[in-house]
Amino acid sequence: QAVIFDMDGLIVDSETIYYNAYNQTLNDLGVDIPREEYMRCVGHPVEGNSAEAVKIYDLPIRPEDFLESWMKRFENAIGDPEQIELMPGFLDLIAHLRQKKYKLGIASSTPRHRMQTTLKNGVLPHLDVDAIDQIFSALFSGSDVTNTKPDPEIYLKAAAKLDVEPKHCIVFEDSSAGVQSAKAAGMTSVAVPNFFTAHHDHSQAHHILKSLHEAIPML
Repeated sequence: QAVIFDMDGLIVDSETIYYNAYNQTLNDLGVDIPREEYMRCVGHPVEGNSAEAVKIYDLPIRPEDFLESWMKRFENAIGDPEQIELMPGFLDLIAHLRQKKYKLGIASSTPRHRMQTTLKNGVLPHLDVDAIDQIFSALFSGSDVTNTKPDPEIYLKAAAKLDVEPKHCIVFEDSSAGVQSAKAAGMTSVAVPNFFTAHHDHSQAHHILKSLHEAIPML
């Protein structure tokens, strides 16, 4: 009856934006890392990643200053629609789900202001509506919950807003924490790993797909 999406790395390729902003911040301090080295950061709070960067690379900067510089670059990027790429198959899947009259929601661990900016600049321009909530009836961010993923709180709140029992919800996630969150909520979880989350343990997912294109025959 309802389909709920994670956002970062599932709807939009924001992990690439996070990596680019992170590496550019390192570049200013004389360090450069490949995408593979950034993989360990995915799924962890940016505050912790900033502290770890200062420690690992012996940076002459405070963690909070690294974080400020990193997030300023990231938010400048998501403020530019040209820098936000959608994940393969998302638009086709949304068109299919709308035609089938599924209730739709988004549950993202990112803070609300970043989620809203990403959706406004990265998703809305590709849809035939004036506002994102005309398609997604439930929009929840990390700012809206006390306990973030893998806790089930965000998915239970989304199901309640959609007025659908958890057992009748399907969740699409790219990370292991997201899969665990959906499963703990009593929902069907579908993992769609990307480059940055391919190394995660998705074994708790009910289904594992290569891309969102593969989801259409399921629904």
